[in-house]
Amino acid sequence: MYGLVNKAVESLVLSKFGQDTWDTIREKANISGPLISMKSYDDQVTYDLVGACVEVLEISVEDVLHTFGEYWVLDVAVVNYSNLMDANGMGFVEFVKNLDQMHSRIQMTFDNLNPPSFQCQELDAETIKISYFSERPGLTHFVVGLLSGLGKHFQEDVNIEILATKADGAVSDDFKVTHRPISNS
Repeated sequence: MYGLVNKAVESLVLSKFGQDTWDTIREKANISGPLISMKSYDDQVTYDLVGACVEVLEISVEDVLHTFGEYWVLDVAVVNYSNLMDANGMGFVEFVKNLDQMHSRIQMTFDNLNPPSFQCQELDAETIKISYFSERPGLTHFVVGLLSGLGKHFQEDVNIEILATKADGAVSDDFKVTHRPISNS
């Protein structure tokens, strides 16, 4: 993964837990020196960071990944990649349907980027099935966090149900997402 993902983990930890906690996590993950956003890192570096977060923060891997997914959308993507976010769709469903196109545009900037793929199927006016395909294992709850963050970004109430996971032998991680606009009343 690119360093910008690892830098976002760093930013999340610093903003929520402070420098001392980040230093401990970094040490446990065997990271020396600064993380470089545009550098391609072995995926294991990111997995080691997540593992160190689990150990130091004493929370589950699912909670770490979910929190990071939401943080990625609401604090990283919206701030640093607003043009891409704005160009990808004006609502939750439209945005998710266009994720592969967005990743194709990002791929032009990052050599060796191996992005995931998303397939969407509308089940009814308020429900979609999302299939997530990736060579990277164990990111199901990161995707749940991303979808939750996108719901918040587009001011939609989303309920995410995990239907199937690659960890359980499925071809993809599949999610049933019920969504509706958040009423202001």
